[in-house]
Amino acid sequence: MRNETVAVVLVVVIVLAFLAGLGSSTVLLGGTSNSTTSTQCSTIATSQVRLQVVNSTSGKPVASASVYGEVDYGDCSGSYTSITLDTALTNATGFAFFGPEIGTYHLTVQAHGNYFVDASTRPFVVTCVTLSVPSGETTIKYSQEFLFTC
Repeated sequence: MRNETVAVVLVVVIVLAFLAGLGSSTVLLGGTSNSTTSTQCSTIATSQVRLQVVNSTSGKPVASASVYGEVDYGDCSGSYTSITLDTALTNATGFAFFGPEIGTYHLTVQAHGNYFVDASTRPFVVTCVTLSVPSGETTIKYSQEFLFTC
């Protein structure tokens, strides 16, 4: 019962944030924007990319891998914007998190070499990307729930 109550409270907070415009796909969280036009509109949607880097031999997470790149997304006028993402380091469990823009993330991972990952996002969906190094194998899964763990 307690978990259900916490889940309901989280959903209410997320919905209120979206209604207030905090979940807008035009919100910038670190990085710089290079817009092709000055027209902007707000979409009440959000997404997240959860990238995990793992060692393909041992299956263990790779901590402190450097991840950088950009995200390309469209606005309501049909023009496209490219945001340069701040460099992130994977945490102790091998994860780095990106969002809330809905678009295509072009990521470069530096861990035992350079690896390139493209992952598209959808509104209100978590995009889970697993990159195995040094094999370079990539898997992408989608979840309809933000409480989903990759």
